[in-house]
Amino acid sequence: MAAAAAATGLRPEAVVADEAANPQWAPPEHSLVGAATQPGDDQDAPVRPLCKPRGICSRAYFLVLMVFVHLYLGNVLALLLFVHYSNGDESTDPGSQRRTQSPRPVSTLGPLARLEGIKVGYERKVQLVTDRDHFIRTLSLKPLLFEIPGFLSDEECRLIIHLAQMKGLQRSQILPTEEYEEAMSTMQVSQLDLFRLLDQNHDGRLQLREVLAQTRLGNGRWMTPENIQEMYSAIKADPDGDGVLSLQEFSNMDLRDFHKYMRSHKAESSELVRNSHHTWLYQGEGAHHVMRAIRQRVLRLTRLSPEIVELSEPLQVVRYGEGGHYHAHVDSGPVYPETICSHTKLVANESVPFETSCRQVPPGLSSIPKPNTLMTLQPIPMDLPLGIGSGMHLAILVNLWECLQLGTRSEAPLPYSYMTVLFYLNNVTGGGETVFPVADNRTYDEMSLIQDDVDLRDTRRHCDKGNLRVKPRQGTAVFWYNYLPDGQGWVGDVDDYSLHGGCLVTRGTKWIANNWINVDPSRARQALFQQEMARLAREGGADSQPEWALDRAYSDARVEL
Repeated sequence: MAAAAAATGLRPEAVVADEAANPQWAPPEHSLVGAATQPGDDQDAPVRPLCKPRGICSRAYFLVLMVFVHLYLGNVLALLLFVHYSNGDESTDPGSQRRTQSPRPVSTLGPLARLEGIKVGYERKVQLVTDRDHFIRTLSLKPLLFEIPGFLSDEECRLIIHLAQMKGLQRSQILPTEEYEEAMSTMQVSQLDLFRLLDQNHDGRLQLREVLAQTRLGNGRWMTPENIQEMYSAIKADPDGDGVLSLQEFSNMDLRDFHKYMRSHKAESSELVRNSHHTWLYQGEGAHHVMRAIRQRVLRLTRLSPEIVELSEPLQVVRYGEGGHYHAHVDSGPVYPETICSHTKLVANESVPFETSCRQVPPGLSSIPKPNTLMTLQPIPMDLPLGIGSGMHLAILVNLWECLQLGTRSEAPLPYSYMTVLFYLNNVTGGGETVFPVADNRTYDEMSLIQDDVDLRDTRRHCDKGNLRVKPRQGTAVFWYNYLPDGQGWVGDVDDYSLHGGCLVTRGTKWIANNWINVDPSRARQALFQQEMARLAREGGADSQPEWALDRAYSDARVEL
């Protein structure tokens, strides 16, 4: 005790009081007595615990725990056996399995690659082939437009032209036949509805530039202010001759007179929207090795997935003779929830009010579709608020008119053109530039394209007034994005600044080729489309692809050398 007091710095009396207040455990008294009477006090004796506390390691607790573990494992095994035998029953009847199984999960696609423009004139080095470097130069930021000199060799350019000539070229645009009026009669659109669609500023009057903005209504011809006023005079649509139609004047006009007038005036090739000849060269498996090499080079250039590039359209080769042109246009149309691409509808099993070919200007064929075979246009609900709704219906209407008039419907439904890659195959002696009328403009206004009888889309008369012109140089490629990003790595709104056209060829011949990279604006539909095409390839190769598959539609374009 004295030692304890010394160690703690307390007096002995304090230690005694502390021990009394907080007694320490001591063995029972009889144990102490027994210990005093045992012989060998100087030897250590083993000490046994005087009591066994009942903790978690007790026998009863262990038994309860094991019971619960066995019950859990038994439930898991029973569940696995149930799933196994349930699948086994369905697998015995493949037809029943196809009817009852839930839709396959669609894989999530990663973000679409998109090259950054940085600034106009910025150059970067890339390696697209093993033996040389290429340089990509930014031409504009609106649209995102790039140029790559020497993308194709001179030999590759000559071979592409040779293959196209062997395949044979056809006119890129034709005028409608007698079936045109029959097809137009199936459209349930009144003159009042049509007037409201054309009256873009909603002032109740149709100005010349509002009519000119819808040049596809010109029966396949490129309409000029002089053409419009001449037509008004011939069908007596504008009694006061001011070039402006009121609602009353438009309602009094008989549209059949308009069709008769347009049909009675034979259009020259220079009066068409597009004056060229074209063909398609197959680039899929089994194609000429140069065609395959170019597609692989485009794949490395765009940095897109192989599935997207391989499922896109073949190479289009175009020849513009002297006097050839292509008025300004966009390579793809706007994205509206009310429309769906025909090819993705087939795999997505979706239903929407309108179905349409997905590229605004699809490749031309030499036949006009029969009525009711292109698409079904339902009556336009004019009680919709003006703006996007009416604009959507106008876009669909114009798309139908264009297909009927220009004969530009492909037998294969086409997806949206996410980007365009254009190749110059020769040096043009005079003219033939690719013009981007509003490139890098501060703002965009469709009606501002036509001012004071100057139509910036007219590539025959006003190409020199465009903001950017690219001169054709053999082997050079230019590419641009037709859509803005949606902020989530996929397709957003159409880029209006991608408006472009082919300037008038004043001397010589111009040869170009196009690769359109097709992407559906719906990420889920694109994933489902790629998944379905992969399944078809696994099950039977290209010959098993359905009629709406792009490569099947162009399989006859293959050229064997």
